[in-house]
Amino acid sequence: MNKRKIITGIISVSLLIQPIVTSIAYGAKAEQITRTLNIGTEGDDVASVQQRLKDLDYFNYTATGYFGNITKKAVEEFQKDHDLGVDGIVGKATLEALNVSHDSEKQISRGSERRLDFAELEWFKGINNVVSIGTIMKITDVETGQKFLAKRTYGVNHADSETLTKEDTAIMKGLYNNKWSWDRRAIVVEINNLRLPASMAGMPHSLDAINDNNMEGHFDVHFLNSRTHGTNKVDPDHQKAVRVASEFISMGKLDE
Repeated sequence: MNKRKIITGIISVSLLIQPIVTSIAYGAKAEQITRTLNIGTEGDDVASVQQRLKDLDYFNYTATGYFGNITKKAVEEFQKDHDLGVDGIVGKATLEALNVSHDSEKQISRGSERRLDFAELEWFKGINNVVSIGTIMKITDVETGQKFLAKRTYGVNHADSETLTKEDTAIMKGLYNNKWSWDRRAIVVEINNLRLPASMAGMPHSLDAINDNNMEGHFDVHFLNSRTHGTNKVDPDHQKAVRVASEFISMGKLDE
């Protein structure tokens, strides 16, 4: 299962290769599948789930539309990797996880050294769904290696985020010499072993959802081609920091 647990796609900043084209053959998404799928179930929705599992490297057979023991085992492995109840039954929670995983991970080479087109990591082309509201992120500051946890709580054009605890706030504020600042810093955002190049500004402002974390308001986390809320334009300083973070990831610095 290590192949499926570790995403090792290498992001190329200096060399933008041709976009990777993936053959997608599944049909209905989770909201279009209205029944629970388990042993003995047949139909196009079963084939859709099988193809989705195949794209994610859990199912290595032809999508037949019949839910047998092989499909059940593939579902169980997926559920185990995604902290779901392991019963081999495709219900609402498993379908939703399959959709999110497919939309975000089909572009990542699982267990290989294939290079990715940097443009595949754009905010408005799927990353905004990966870093959905409520998502907890492990943030690593590229310059210092300091790490802290945060949650996306608001935002559309980028991820409005808040530290989880007082301890996380202390680490983040320490990166700015214990003074809040709008300065951009290159960061790596980690979500379920997925590493994303990003940028943050260290100035809490506006809405606040998390109490007792010693932060009033939220701070901004930007990704490739995300925009500010005030201007609805891409901020060049944030994008410069995103590219620094991407190079940091591609050079394997995060694992040192």
